[in-house]
Amino acid sequence: MANKIDAIERKCNVVNARREEVTFGLMEAVYQWAEGMSFEQITHLTDAHEGIIVRCIQRLDEVLKDIRNAGRIIGDNTLVQKMIDTSAAIRRDIVFAASLYTAED
Repeated sequence: MANKIDAIERKCNVVNARREEVTFGLMEAVYQWAEGMSFEQITHLTDAHEGIIVRCIQRLDEVLKDIRNAGRIIGDNTLVQKMIDTSAAIRRDIVFAASLYTAED
């Protein structure tokens, strides 16, 4: 998918100043988090720092909200419910604890 997007961007002369490689290194840790594994346990599934794991899960929740809203717009209630359920599975414990460092204004 990333290669297709890259090819289209080059074809359309779109300059992406912030080029990031798609990686799946946190996929297992985030999946296990959604399944109920403790934060301490998921930190042993990856070499990523704890802050990176937290931010990854928080960003996933943002994406889930966007997909949920898109589902509402197109009238796909099944998709909406899946995004609500998935968000509920990841929104717990320390990852979503109120913090001076992660709270948005």
